[in-house]
Amino acid sequence: MEGHQGYLSSRPFLNERAPQHIQNLVIRDYCQRHQLKYLLSATEYAMSNCYLTLEQLLKKLELGELDGIVFYSLCQLPERIVDRQTIFDRVLSSGKDLHFATEMIVVRDYETRERVNDILSVATTLLRSPSPVLLLREMTADNSK
Repeated sequence: MEGHQGYLSSRPFLNERAPQHIQNLVIRDYCQRHQLKYLLSATEYAMSNCYLTLEQLLKKLELGELDGIVFYSLCQLPERIVDRQTIFDRVLSSGKDLHFATEMIVVRDYETRERVNDILSVATTLLRSPSPVLLLREMTADNSK
């Protein structure tokens, strides 16, 4: 039963939310356009920081039951870089790949892994930063006194 299995999220990721049926359509279309054998998607549990379904997919990958995993978005990966590194190392050491349909990125090597980590580091930093509008309001409020 080799092929690429989709990975859906039932919770928001990096303050984004996409309905599961939309995620599934994007993954299915991605697989079709890249000539990947698409296997039905697995949906992650809604609990915060839960990756049980992803863990099951990684085990199937390591056992040779899958050729790869197709994520809706790279934002579905864990926020902690150590957790992402572990996932990437497991996938790359098994000779498989990870696809991120929305961003059209494929991780097959360590160079691309680092690129994904850089993208996510910037995204999480920006997410935690105050918005420019709020900063401007605070600055102008302080100057009006």
